[in-house]
Amino acid sequence: ANPGIMALFGEKYGDLVRVVQIGGQRNKLDGYSMELCGGTHTRSTGEIGLFRLVSEGAVASGVRRIEAIAGLEAYHAARADSELLKLLAGKVSAQGAADLEKKLDQLLTQQKDLEKALKAAQQREASGKAKELLATAENHVIIANLGDVDSDYAMALNDALKGQFNGIVVLAATGGGNVTLMANVSKDHQSKVQAGKIIQTIAPIVGGKGGGKPDFARGGGKDVSKVDAALAEARKLIG
Repeated sequence: ANPGIMALFGEKYGDLVRVVQIGGQRNKLDGYSMELCGGTHTRSTGEIGLFRLVSEGAVASGVRRIEAIAGLEAYHAARADSELLKLLAGKVSAQGAADLEKKLDQLLTQQKDLEKALKAAQQREASGKAKELLATAENHVIIANLGDVDSDYAMALNDALKGQFNGIVVLAATGGGNVTLMANVSKDHQSKVQAGKIIQTIAPIVGGKGGGKPDFARGGGKDVSKVDAALAEARKLIG
């Protein structure tokens, strides 16, 4: 027995076991790495040829595993990557792979600018919609189904109302086939009802869940057909 040879925990070995040694002298079992049946089938790394890492990750505490492909498989993967780079370069009108990074940076910058412009437009639209909803308020309560708009728009509208309205606001949106629910209760009305309680009560009606703090809560669900029923329950809860 040689205490320097590592056996994998949990593995069973016979009386005679193949030892893989890296470094040291031939048949001397004095290498810097010695394992029972280590799995390699090459006399030297030169036999492997082209070598490409595929993944790396943890398999146990202090133990990492790498997966790779070699030889012709690595060559084919390199060719496939090269063809993919050419394809992507063509899609963004880049002059070859070397120009691809520059084009992608330009596209990302353009996307950020468009997102900022869209957000600004949403805020302007939300400000106008908030004025319309303020005109419908009754007894310090606004409850509205916003229809097919996304949650970002609903949040922008909620924020616009929060700055102008001292009362209770419950909003629903159905953009993307999902239901978004929001409740906003100003401090003067939290003794009557809390936003978290409103959403906890009405979210299950649309097949979802949600909750939050006394002043603001949010939830959602999948059943768009039950939005009006959920808002009716909110109105009943508020009284």
